[in-house]
Amino acid sequence: MKKVVIAFSILTSAIVFISCGGKGEKKEAVKVSTEMQDFMNNFNGRAASVAIALQDFGKPGLDDKDMDMYDLKDPKVLEATGNCYLLQCASGMTKRKYNICWEGGKIASVEDKGME
Repeated sequence: MKKVVIAFSILTSAIVFISCGGKGEKKEAVKVSTEMQDFMNNFNGRAASVAIALQDFGKPGLDDKDMDMYDLKDPKVLEATGNCYLLQCASGMTKRKYNICWEGGKIASVEDKGME
């Protein structure tokens, strides 16, 4: 009887793990350009640092969609499409998302995708 209970427990555990699928699996990190990584390295939780990074990496006259008004930190690229990156950053108790597109080694456009 003891062997039956152990076998049943193992079988039940296996079914649970299989049915959960990839919930516990980590997604592979999105590969980013050197420029994008250098840009994100400036996000330390201070709006002034974000403003400096936008000035250093953005094309002249870039409309930054007020990205420099937020104390952004913990940047993470969620997806990459061509030369554009969907960037998520912590901002206080929220998370903000931006679509950042590059051209010729400079940020060509910023699109505010809202917050969570």
